[in-house]
Amino acid sequence: MTMLLRFRVTNWASLRDEQELSLVASDRHDDLALRDVPGTGLRVLPVVGVFGANASGKSKLVHAMFYARSVVLLSQQKWTPNAPTRREPFLLDSESAAQPSEFVFDLVIGGTRYEYGFALDHSRITGEWLYGWPHGRIRTLFERSGPEQEDITIGPGLRKGFGTRTRTARESVRPNSLLVSAGAANNHPLLTEIYNWFERMGPAHDSNAESRHKFTVEMLKGERGAEARRLLRLADLGITGVRSEEEREMPVEAATHLTEVLKILEPDAHDLDPGEWRLSPKIFVSHQTAEGEVELPYAVESHGTQTWLELLGPVLQALATGRVLVVDELDAYLHPNLAGQLVMLFQEPATNPHGAQLVFNTHDATLLDRHSYGRLVRDQVWLTEKDETGATELIALREYKARNRDDVMHRYLLGRFGAVPVLNEENLPDFERAS
Repeated sequence: MTMLLRFRVTNWASLRDEQELSLVASDRHDDLALRDVPGTGLRVLPVVGVFGANASGKSKLVHAMFYARSVVLLSQQKWTPNAPTRREPFLLDSESAAQPSEFVFDLVIGGTRYEYGFALDHSRITGEWLYGWPHGRIRTLFERSGPEQEDITIGPGLRKGFGTRTRTARESVRPNSLLVSAGAANNHPLLTEIYNWFERMGPAHDSNAESRHKFTVEMLKGERGAEARRLLRLADLGITGVRSEEEREMPVEAATHLTEVLKILEPDAHDLDPGEWRLSPKIFVSHQTAEGEVELPYAVESHGTQTWLELLGPVLQALATGRVLVVDELDAYLHPNLAGQLVMLFQEPATNPHGAQLVFNTHDATLLDRHSYGRLVRDQVWLTEKDETGATELIALREYKARNRDDVMHRYLLGRFGAVPVLNEENLPDFERAS
């Protein structure tokens, strides 16, 4: 059993002040795939969506989750000792730019609730902590007040039963790596569970579109192939199948040249091996026509078809295993009905029996409409707005006087809740005068 209850972020990109995204239900929803949070009276939502104007910070919020995940997964085993953290602080005032960035996850693993968080500046970890509620009472597992090993205080929950492995993890941690990451690298049972939660969290963004598509192609050939093909037919894209040719070795001369270029661009990358470079397999998509089945190269397919194929595998994996899937710009190239169907897969208890969760940002206001396939109710909707200093504020729709039976979509588009562009007609060009 894994869940995401809340995510908090401070001093990341436009998110200067602490902002919290909550997946804890505030209303009763008998028709949604809610799950009880063990040891509490809380219930967790299967879906939340973030809406806002362009440049309001909604992508920055999900990218903060992506970045925090990458620090957990990479800081110990992939970052070199002197590698920068590449964090993105708020840059519109000098004070924030000099302060650490902070990321906090309130989550559930195996029936136990944990709070895990960390803070870092440009070069090192400045804070890290892990608290647990194994029997409804908080226990401090560890706290870290600075980058050095001696800044780490180990609680009784990590000393008892895990003593040797906890010491090994603590001794191997570096100023720019996390204790959770070091613990996973040294097979620490509890810290590895925390690490694995982040590894299971599925990110979907432009930068990993190719790997997500490859994952979908492999799924179509595997034991979940029948389910994947049904989702292909659901999308009404005219696709009957997808196949890929085998991965090929890159010619030695080309691989050596590419390696040298990357070493210039990334001086800290010491483990590049020309012999490991591979050419991506060619992918073909089959379509049924009046003359029979025709194969087309993947590259000539529409952006909508490509987006659906890139999402299909991660969606099925999340639903089958109860994972958290975080999507940047869910509506990109997808028809509103198709985006609504995707959201509905997570909303319905019948299609989401394992409690998978979907977090996304979007411009698709039809998801607020009472007739939408994947309609979001008020405690599933979050709004982003920037204040006069350029800082993003994350606001829950439930803070406004909006009831689930209201016409929320039209009220949102009319600006009743903010989080939409404010268009000043005085700035429209005067075409008559220009002519």
